[in-house]
Amino acid sequence: MRRGARRRSLRALAVTFLLGLAAAVPATAVVILSSWASIRSPWIAAVVGAFVVTAVPEELLKLLVIRGYSARQSEFRGKADGLVYGIAAALGFGALENALYAIQGGWVTAILRAATAVPMNAATGAILGYSVAISRLAPEGRRFAWKGLTAAILLHGIYDFSLLGSALVAEVGTAPNASRILFPAAACAVLVGTVGWVIRTAQRLRGEEDAARLVSEPPSEG
Repeated sequence: MRRGARRRSLRALAVTFLLGLAAAVPATAVVILSSWASIRSPWIAAVVGAFVVTAVPEELLKLLVIRGYSARQSEFRGKADGLVYGIAAALGFGALENALYAIQGGWVTAILRAATAVPMNAATGAILGYSVAISRLAPEGRRFAWKGLTAAILLHGIYDFSLLGSALVAEVGTAPNASRILFPAAACAVLVGTVGWVIRTAQRLRGEEDAARLVSEPPSEG
């Protein structure tokens, strides 16, 4: 019985991964279509690119995968499952995205993204999955999924804008030294903070599961 349940769980995770990969296709189309737009101010273009073009469609598509498929599986039972399925959807999304970057920028770009953008993508996916799990477990938490989506969009958008801002500052030779440090520092802070939240949440949930298991299991007779 356990083997069968595990196979179903792995199958559901694999499908979630593949659906996340497929969701990257329309997100990539949005990026391509946005390249036709003309915005004079590079800073406004950076804001639009980070939030409207990238963060909103990507996080919304990941949420659709989690809510539309993953959360409907019998194995999706608790908050920890939300984290796992959210990460699976995000990794599928990032797999295609990173492959496209590897084709355009080479393997160095792909490796750098694997150490930065992929963990960030997985972390926002975990936030989405966690929020969906809470919305399903508690009637009063139905709106929590949209709060999770908002948080994921803001974190994703700030991270991308920090990278774009860093590139813009690098193009300006007269930019203050503080601005050259501020944008990379902001990107690192968002990345470390978001990934750290996921790790701490996973540890807390594991502790809660261990405690619940000890309570439910009768003490062994010595």
